[in-house]
Amino acid sequence: MTIIIERYAGFSGICGPGRQGCSVTSTATIQKLHSAVRHHQSGDLPTALQLYAEILRTQPDNADAWHLSGLAAFATGELTQAESLIRHALELEPREPEFKANLASVLVNQGRSDEAEKVCRDVLRVDSKHPGALSHLGTALRQQRRFVESLDAFQTAVEQQKTCDSLCNLGAVLTEFGRFEDARQVLTEALELNPRQAQALINLAAVYRKQNDFDAAVQALAVAEQVLPDSCELFINKGNLLQEHGFVMESIEAFQTAIDLNSSAPGAIGGLGRVLQNIGQWEDSLEAHRLAVELDPTDQRYQSIYLYAVTLSPLLSPSDVAQRHLEWGQTLESTTPVLSHPNDRTIDRPLRIGYMSPDLRSHATMKFLGPLLDAHDRNAFPLYFYSDTVTEDSVTDHVRQLSTGWCKTLGLSDDEIAARIQQDQIDILVDLAGHTAGNRLPVFARKPAPVQVSFLGYPNTTGLSRIDYFLTDAIRTPPQTAAGYAEQLWLLPQAGFCYRPPESGDVAPVPCLRNGYITLGSTHRLEKISPQTLELWAAVMAAIPNARLLIFRDVFESPSLRQQTTQLLEHAGIAVDRIDFGWEMPTPYTDIYATIDILLEVTPWGAGTIACDSMWMGVPMPTVTHNIGRCGGSASLLHHCGFPELIATSNADYVDIILALANDSHLLTDLRQRLRPAMAAAVCNGPRYAEDIEAAYRQMWQTFVTAESSPGDAQC
Repeated sequence: MTIIIERYAGFSGICGPGRQGCSVTSTATIQKLHSAVRHHQSGDLPTALQLYAEILRTQPDNADAWHLSGLAAFATGELTQAESLIRHALELEPREPEFKANLASVLVNQGRSDEAEKVCRDVLRVDSKHPGALSHLGTALRQQRRFVESLDAFQTAVEQQKTCDSLCNLGAVLTEFGRFEDARQVLTEALELNPRQAQALINLAAVYRKQNDFDAAVQALAVAEQVLPDSCELFINKGNLLQEHGFVMESIEAFQTAIDLNSSAPGAIGGLGRVLQNIGQWEDSLEAHRLAVELDPTDQRYQSIYLYAVTLSPLLSPSDVAQRHLEWGQTLESTTPVLSHPNDRTIDRPLRIGYMSPDLRSHATMKFLGPLLDAHDRNAFPLYFYSDTVTEDSVTDHVRQLSTGWCKTLGLSDDEIAARIQQDQIDILVDLAGHTAGNRLPVFARKPAPVQVSFLGYPNTTGLSRIDYFLTDAIRTPPQTAAGYAEQLWLLPQAGFCYRPPESGDVAPVPCLRNGYITLGSTHRLEKISPQTLELWAAVMAAIPNARLLIFRDVFESPSLRQQTTQLLEHAGIAVDRIDFGWEMPTPYTDIYATIDILLEVTPWGAGTIACDSMWMGVPMPTVTHNIGRCGGSASLLHHCGFPELIATSNADYVDIILALANDSHLLTDLRQRLRPAMAAAVCNGPRYAEDIEAAYRQMWQTFVTAESSPGDAQC
């Protein structure tokens, strides 16, 4: 945040008509103040502070000297002192807009955005076009995630005074709205005014990152680092960029540097937690996520990142996982009022269904949501979408065409979204994200729709009792696990999901016939290779002495990550010379399954999309259900497709199933041909699935209307 000192750049005196609280200033004092400002602007803050102090010793009511002392303190990071000094200046000149604008900047940098907003609006009531006040107001509103108002303030600030800083701020909020090309143009214009403005370079790198231009993002950050090598924010951005592109060890180094620069930065600590999670260092990862929440308890994003890590963690029991989710939900609901619902209570009328998701694009979610949307009876169930999707594509366009109403929620506050849902008179609001990235669960805490449902995107409780139902099936989420859910389990009669197969070739022959040995495979995310998973895999490898283990994931392009994973496998008892790694993604990506005979399961967090992709390509993936309360997606898939014999109830049973398959190439060949047709009949039937979902929605609505009309009979 830039503090305004430009008004002192060419002044010839302090006192003048209309100035308040300023005594007569001598020529010597004016000259000394000139000299102090020159030192200040050149970056020689110790000399400037010394000169300001000398002025105040002889002229203690010199408001400008107090104000400029505050600006110098701000520049050295002494925010409390800066606030005190500027407030003293305001006591002498209470109407001075520059003093107030700079006080707002100090408050913003202290995270006191509510107070900063009030100060800025006080300035703007007198001068509605004050550039500094508009800029700081925009930042204060952005901190409060009131992005629409923030954008308006920044745009007005640019109209009044187009500076590198004002353009930089505007570019940042345009990025929040997903307007990446607009943001890139604005930030490029900012850098034309000042090619070495570090914040503009950092913001531009964030835009390039969103546009998936890795090289351009790296270059922008490299230039910013030359200008501002001690920026915590820079290294947080660098860590995020490197993590997303598979440079795991380099990402850890960047986040650690950010922490060294500012040990209380939640973005740095949370970022380190994410990358440690990605490589399975769960104890340190959970502690980092917990600390990030502690450092910024008001930011729900850190809360959800933590709970998602809790859900994945192999260190916690299902009851521990449930308890932490439920505690989060109870805390949020205790401070969030419930909205009213003026919806027409007619039972058999068309029901407005609202779907909320950050993933209405080419994303794994759409493999399971797409078949439902295409088969929905949109006359009986008009579809409304609330999209926090950042990078839109042709899939987004297709979903938009199916909609009766579409609301892009990027940049909107939780209250604004809730108001829009009420305005749309949504009857049943469906969350498709849970605690995954980009979720808007605080909107559901406001209960903007009479009936709310958690579905598809998160196989665990959200923790919110104001979400009425968790839509699933009895194999994926057994009824005996209901105590771990804030929502009521609603069990579909068939599978709780419908899979849209990718574009792929024919099923390939089993590779063991040409190789002469069994290839056991994993295409799972690395963090799922938990200690329990390693123990299970080691037992399988010991039972099949000639089998090889192929672990395929694009992140293994990193030699250091391959080495670390090899050490984990070796420590678990799997010989290094039996392990192969793959990372070059074939086209189509499903061709990787042509090299695998049997896909191994992961535990305690089982597979979902991976299991479907694998089986569609004819590769069986047996599973074990002793931890089914964590994620029973694989068991549900196998059960509903008619392969219950591949569901184990213990590790020993699982090893026996794998061993039986490995010892019978005829059985493997038969399975290879049967899996795809079985899936097509059972879990790829969009129309049948839509009928089940619509029947559930209709019954949910009837339950709501009936319970409301007979409150004494309603059950929680």
